[in-house]
Amino acid sequence: MKSMLIEVSEASQAGEARRKATQLAEELRLDETQRSEIALVTTEMATNLLKHAGRGHILFQTLGKEPNAGMRVMSIDKGPGIADVARALSDGPLAAGSLGSGLGTIRRVPDSFDLYSVPGLGTVISAEFWCSKAPGGPSAPIQVGVVSEPIHGEEVCGDGWSVRSHPTGALLMVADGLGHGLLASEAAREAERVFSLSKEASLAGILQQVHDALRKTRGAAVALARIDVEKGTLQFAGVGNIGASIIVGDLSRGLASHNGTLGQTMERVQEFAYPWTPESILIMHSDGLMGRWDLARYPGVSTKPASVIAALLYRDFTRGRDDVTVLVAKAAPAP
Repeated sequence: MKSMLIEVSEASQAGEARRKATQLAEELRLDETQRSEIALVTTEMATNLLKHAGRGHILFQTLGKEPNAGMRVMSIDKGPGIADVARALSDGPLAAGSLGSGLGTIRRVPDSFDLYSVPGLGTVISAEFWCSKAPGGPSAPIQVGVVSEPIHGEEVCGDGWSVRSHPTGALLMVADGLGHGLLASEAAREAERVFSLSKEASLAGILQQVHDALRKTRGAAVALARIDVEKGTLQFAGVGNIGASIIVGDLSRGLASHNGTLGQTMERVQEFAYPWTPESILIMHSDGLMGRWDLARYPGVSTKPASVIAALLYRDFTRGRDDVTVLVAKAAPAP
């Protein structure tokens, strides 16, 4: 998945966001109509950010693979939020004054739409566009949302992540290269490469392979999780300071990693097993995200897509002094 985050705090940046959106849509070979729709939705989002929140970010993410590639456009802000979402989504007075028809346009145009807003906290809006007009591509039992961004001023991200879906669940990884910048990115990319190619059955075996491969780099913290929805289990193993928790309703349970840095020292690897239910949410993140986040402050957020939850956590708990990655996994909605 390719990702691009653009700050919007003035009109010229809204124009930049529209150009970047069109460029990415062309790279994905979306047709002319879809490119125009993406440009319109991006402009509406940017206009709303400036008008109602003052500033915010537009996040672009590529989805799937050809022939069913897609693109997600997200608006993320810490503005006043929306007190009456139903009215805001109508083409009424609240939506007047923007380029098209405000949030009503953003809702109608894409193949998939979602919005989450809390008064006083801000708003996240998600719009997805698919080549085949069939959102999501082949069905998978686990839905994953990720935001992964470098520290301000760096062009490459020293964090990494990867997902390997299978018919009964998913195998997931988050890696945090030591430090940030190019050398950290090299470690994270190597961890992603080894993870994607590994034939090891155990999480400990995969971590050992990553550890051996990262000896030629500065090293990384790495955590793995395997979800099996049929068995109702989540297996977890980690080395270093990757944060991880399972959320079920109002209950949160932290997942334990051991001390060390893959590529340097790995004194111990231990796999832990936890129950997994259709209501479970897994959150994994690098230490660029504060550890004291709490989903309880977001009423009803557990029903939202994993990508929206990841965006909320990124928005509200990024430290701002390191690369940051937050990965959210939950049961995919029924087809």
